Amino acid sequence: MDNVVGELGWGRTKLIRIESAKVRLSAADLRKLGKLYGADANDLARLHELMDAAGSTPWFAAYTDLLTAALMEYIELEAMAAQIHMANTGVLPGLLQSRSYATAVYESQPHIPDPDQAARLVEVRMKRQRVITEDGVPLRAIIGQALLHVATGGRDVLKEQLGLLAEMSELANVELRVVPFSAERAILTSGISVFDFDAEPGGDQEPSVAFTEHEGSMLLRDAELDVRRFRRLLDHLATQSLDPDESRHMITKRMEEL
Repeated sequence: MDNVVGELGWGRTKLIRIESAKVRLSAADLRKLGKLYGADANDLARLHELMDAAGSTPWFAAYTDLLTAALMEYIELEAMAAQIHMANTGVLPGLLQSRSYATAVYESQPHIPDPDQAARLVEVRMKRQRVITEDGVPLRAIIGQALLHVATGGRDVLKEQLGLLAEMSELANVELRVVPFSAERAILTSGISVFDFDAEPGGDQEPSVAFTEHEGSMLLRDAELDVRRFRRLLDHLATQSLDPDESRHMITKRMEEL
C-alpha cells in the first residue's frame, strides 16, 4: 500500500476506498495503476471493459483531464459524504458560490487558466453543489465577515452572491454562520473541510477525513488525530460566529447596502 501511495501521490484513504469498492476507479487512475504494476495494453483494455460493466461512471470522471489528483479526490469524497463541515475566511466555499462569483475567483488567481478551462472549472463547481441542493447533505459552513465586503468580480457580482448565500442559508440542511469583525478568538489561516460518512450496513463506521486548502494546494488529512484537531477548530470557530439567523440578517443587510 505505501508503495502505491508514494508512487501515485494518493492519500491512503483513497486507496483504501478503492480497494473496498467505496470509490469508483476512474479511467485515468486505472491507467496509473496499470503502469505501476506493468499491465500491458490487453490487460488494461479488459480491465476497462470490466469497469464499464460494473456501472455508470460518476459525473466528475469527465473532468479527469482538468482536475488535479487532490481536487479529484476531494470531489469524490465530497460526493460520498453524509455530512460536511467547513470554514474559510479567504474565499467563499465552492459549495456556496454563484456562477459569476466562481468565474471571478478563477479570473483573480495568480495562474489564470485559459477561458475554456476556466469555464469547465466553473461548471465543475456548479455541479458539486448538487450534494447540497439536490441530495440534501447537511452542511455547516463558517465564513468571515470580510467576505461580505470584498467585491470579487465587482459590486453586481457580490450582490448576486450575497443573495445566493441568503437563499442557501434558508435550506433546512444548511447551517451558515458568519464570524464577525468583533470576534476576539477566531484565527483561520487556511480553508478547512471535514467530511463524515455513513457506516455500511452491518459494518464499521467509515473514518472521517479532513482537507486543508492553501494558495494553490490542497492536502488530505486522514489521521484520526488530525481530523479530531480540525473538528475541534471548526467547533471553536462556531462559538466565535453569529448564529444562523444573525448571520442571515447580516448577509441581507449587507446586500441591501450595495
